[in-house]
Amino acid sequence: MSWTTYLVPRVVANFSSPYNRDIRILEEKGKNKLLVNGSRQSGEYILKLWQHAFCAFGIIPSPDVRSILVLGVAGGTVIHLLHAIYPDAIITGVDIDGRMVDIGKKYFRLDQVQGLTCIVTDAQKFVRSSAAKKTQWDMVIIDVYVGATIPSFIREDVFLRSTQRILKPKGKIVLNYLREFQYLALSDELRRNLKKIFIHVEETDINFNRFFMVK
Repeated sequence: MSWTTYLVPRVVANFSSPYNRDIRILEEKGKNKLLVNGSRQSGEYILKLWQHAFCAFGIIPSPDVRSILVLGVAGGTVIHLLHAIYPDAIITGVDIDGRMVDIGKKYFRLDQVQGLTCIVTDAQKFVRSSAAKKTQWDMVIIDVYVGATIPSFIREDVFLRSTQRILKPKGKIVLNYLREFQYLALSDELRRNLKKIFIHVEETDINFNRFFMVK
């Protein structure tokens, strides 16, 4: 580690994949962060977003949370945070991009998270298959991005109803969305769809992000 990374981020590695054309790992202030197609997807900034959401939604340590599904692995910032809150929980991470999973393990210590299993597959198909098998989790985190783009299926009724079916009776879903540019109207559409399906819907905004918690 060089003291100069506290002033100017150092490029540690560059990658591309069939799903993400520009993946960069930067070292900044002594820590790695992940940029995908120019969008931050791990690091201190992302951690603060999730800490804000978890605080707003009252996500606290509980022995009742034994299983967690995370859709969208990226650099694993939310996975590390969840593991810190629920150290005994079994976490399943799903990402369509195997390159991202490899990066998470090599550069962001995901291989050191006990109880974590990463599955390389499409999140939409995984949820549909899990619903058909009646597999359920205590908590589901939806954090699916392709760079700065959120797939349209995230706000669609079919997907949201499938996520409801994979949630245990006392479980909750936390969803990370955007609220800038075209996503302002799309996040309103998402909110309306959530309210049609779930009894309890909360939301909180921070910077360019809009988080929802449903149960």
